[in-house]
Amino acid sequence: MTDKKRTKKFAEVILPLAAEGTFTYEVPYDFDYVGVGSRVLVNFGKQKMYAGIVRALHNNAPGYNTKPLSDVLEKDPVVPEVSLKFWEWMAEYYMCTLGEVCEAALPAMFKIHSETRIFAIEKTVPETLEQDDARTLLQIIIAHQEMRIKELLTHFSSHKLMRLIKTLTAEKYIGIREAVSEQYKPKVTRTLRLNYNLAAKGNVDLKELKRAPAQKKVLEYFWKAQGAAARKAVKEGAGVSDAVLKSLIDKGWLIEEEYVVDRLAEQVAEPEPLPQLSAKQHEVFETILSEWEKQKPTLLYGVTSSGKTEVYFHLISRIIQERKQALVLLPEIALTGQLVHRFRKVFGEKVAVYHSRIHAAQRIEMWHDVRKGERFQVIIGPRSAIFLPYRNLGCIIVDEEHDRSYKQQDPAPRYNARDAAIVLSNLYKANVLMGTATPSLESLANHKAKKYALVKLVERFGAFTHPEIVIVDYAKWWRRRKVRAHLTPVLLNAIEEELEAGRQVILFQNRRGFSPYLQCFDCGHIPVCPHCDVRLTYHKRDNRLVCHYCGFSVRNAGKCVECGNVNMKTMGFGTEKIEEELQAILPDARIARFDQDATRRKNSHERIIGQFDQGEIDILVGTQMVTKGLDFRNVNLVGVLNADNLFSFPDFRSFERSMQLLMQVAGRAGRHADNGRVIIQTSQPEHSVISYLQEGNYGVFAEQELQQRYQFAYPPFTRILAVTLKHKKYEVCNRAANLLATACKKIGGLQVLGPQAPVIGRIQTYYIMELTLKMERSAQTLEIKSAVNNAIAKVRQAEGLKSVIINPDMDPY
Repeated sequence: MTDKKRTKKFAEVILPLAAEGTFTYEVPYDFDYVGVGSRVLVNFGKQKMYAGIVRALHNNAPGYNTKPLSDVLEKDPVVPEVSLKFWEWMAEYYMCTLGEVCEAALPAMFKIHSETRIFAIEKTVPETLEQDDARTLLQIIIAHQEMRIKELLTHFSSHKLMRLIKTLTAEKYIGIREAVSEQYKPKVTRTLRLNYNLAAKGNVDLKELKRAPAQKKVLEYFWKAQGAAARKAVKEGAGVSDAVLKSLIDKGWLIEEEYVVDRLAEQVAEPEPLPQLSAKQHEVFETILSEWEKQKPTLLYGVTSSGKTEVYFHLISRIIQERKQALVLLPEIALTGQLVHRFRKVFGEKVAVYHSRIHAAQRIEMWHDVRKGERFQVIIGPRSAIFLPYRNLGCIIVDEEHDRSYKQQDPAPRYNARDAAIVLSNLYKANVLMGTATPSLESLANHKAKKYALVKLVERFGAFTHPEIVIVDYAKWWRRRKVRAHLTPVLLNAIEEELEAGRQVILFQNRRGFSPYLQCFDCGHIPVCPHCDVRLTYHKRDNRLVCHYCGFSVRNAGKCVECGNVNMKTMGFGTEKIEEELQAILPDARIARFDQDATRRKNSHERIIGQFDQGEIDILVGTQMVTKGLDFRNVNLVGVLNADNLFSFPDFRSFERSMQLLMQVAGRAGRHADNGRVIIQTSQPEHSVISYLQEGNYGVFAEQELQQRYQFAYPPFTRILAVTLKHKKYEVCNRAANLLATACKKIGGLQVLGPQAPVIGRIQTYYIMELTLKMERSAQTLEIKSAVNNAIAKVRQAEGLKSVIINPDMDPY
């Protein structure tokens, strides 16, 4: 059959771009092996090239000329069909493009983007070129033959560089092209071994080596080593250069070999037996299995230290016996080193940990291993692990299902991994378990609606009692001037008692930095960020004022920029200030800080947690990072320094979140003893959250909250779609917001709140306006979202509003 008679084939390709739909390309005849899920290289636009994923293959020619696929990058599809269906659901539900989901799902090294390169056409600088900057640029390009634009930006400003490139291109002194390179390469190690046929001891004439003492050293090294060695080890061991080794290789005395190294290989100890379950844990385990047989998502409501993890182990063991894979989602992988270690002690080399902090090449290798399903059967990771291409997924365990870290904020897709896990489990026919000590109101409402099963584990493992919760009126002690280092006498005395007994203490303050802001006591001026409508936080250790929204930072000059006086005072307190002032009161105590500032370096999380676990730190002062999944045997006291700023935030979920956070931090105390204490300092001891917390009955609190949510038509009884509009000009942003609000009010089944500016009305020079759209939970949700999308599209097309950034966020809470 000739090529002319063959039916043309076309591929619908998903590109990692914020563009609607897929793009149609012709499949060349010699690319017959391309399939759905294959990674392909395509030409996009005039010069750009991208790697994309084939979504579909068909024979329907579009009504325009199509470009051919440039290359098929792997023989086997890298994304299975079920994952592509999951991508499509996510794009539809969270109101984003398929390309944005592709960008979020694929490891960075899979996403090839072409890069602009400038090459020299002339070999010398023509004398007719008079402009000095143009001559300089051309000289640089000729010297390197070809350069990337970002390399040239080190010599010229972007504006000047673009102008010069335009001039030189018009004169045909330089050319422009898009270069593409595959980023991922297998890790290779080179080893050397002795060729015993030529260079065995006794075969070599040592007189021949008198003039080559360095070569003799290498041969002596191998005569002693009796085996292969890494090239670097030979150089260091024999003290020679690469040139010496090359000479011996050329003579045939040394043989060089290359091996592909497994980046994922780790030294894992022999797995330990499964931990034995208590009678209550075993009862819960059997109940979960029973619910799983009904294919029903299950909510495990287990108090802190009740042994939920041991139940996870036994459930996962069943999945492994069925030769299936288990996904364990954790809120933040960097904070859960202890839990990962426990999983590896039980399941050994079957465990893989997938997150953004591992090397990019490791993520590629793990992607392929999970897709093949031959090596890893337990995959642990944060929300991004939900995108891995599972071969045979048997169960998903969502630990701390209430945690807000499961919600992606920016960029799109703005998904909630807990909710997405339910959809993914349906696609794979897998089971789901959601574990927490403080269930989200959404999950409790789903149980009431009989969508989820509920299993309770209300006893601490080992029959230890729950910690005593002590509420301290901070305002009372402040009026008496008895507060030192922001600690009331009640908390300070308790800390001293614990230290005398040889125990450790955790202090929680949900604000990092030294002081939330500085203020001039002469003129009242407060330094603010020039790019955001927010006060600058003072960091004393670096003596800098920092914006926690855009990263802007400036040195603290020590005087007011308005009046020039030096009467600047720190207002409020953060973890850094607590650490400093507490050290002054307790000079012999070993105090460390556990917050975002103290853990910026690689492995710093694990180092601080390890030191605390080994007893090298007496007092750990931290933000909410100290509340997540940490289990310390020697901590009987936890102090909350300021509970008021938790439930005073203007958000309908502030009470729920503050209750969850306080119960979680309280759960760090007395996990291995009966005398645990939690001391909470607050200026509102009569607040309802504090009252429920002291009673220790989260169920009653949740029931009251659900009643109020129902009364005021808030989630989980309605759906909320938040639409954020951004622009550098306030007038433009406000006009677009009002136009969109007017259009949305015409949509049936939709209640429109706003537009209004958020608490912080400008971030990174962009003014912000928000619309809150409330809709009933009904079958018309898709139609309503489609109508909102159309309204957004019309606003974007309006005159003068094309530059407005509009981001819809479904379920923003």
